[in-house]
Amino acid sequence: MKRITECGCGCGEMEGGCKDKEPQNYMFFQNLQTIQHAVEELLNMDPAQIDAMLSNGHAWAVDHITTSADDIEEVYHFLVSNTKHGDSYNSQKPQFVPAGFQNHLKQVMGERIERQEGNWVVKPKKGNHVLGTHPTKKAALKQLAAIEISKHKK
Repeated sequence: MKRITECGCGCGEMEGGCKDKEPQNYMFFQNLQTIQHAVEELLNMDPAQIDAMLSNGHAWAVDHITTSADDIEEVYHFLVSNTKHGDSYNSQKPQFVPAGFQNHLKQVMGERIERQEGNWVVKPKKGNHVLGTHPTKKAALKQLAAIEISKHKK
């Protein structure tokens, strides 16, 4: 029977004194590796073929990538700003996001998000007409996803 204060891995030690010394949040790191592998594979696919597939009723995938990119970016910035070496990492991109991924998304997306007067605004790729104003980046990303979905429903 496991004691209340016993390590979760079953090694018999008290919490915090694990014999295995595996990080408590080991799944976090395994998930990062899974994300890295999937993104590398996606970027090696034929962009024209993927674009055609997404345009043929699979806009949900664009929505998932958009929100995933936002979530990963939030975690990245949180971790960088809360580490003792935060300043030295600020100029680096997350290692699990291949170079050029954000540029690829910008090419595929017809609209953009900008920070303006404390809000997040959605604008067309060209021009400064405001399509929507939101208090959070996540809300602006949801509008972008809705725009992309509506384009592919036609």
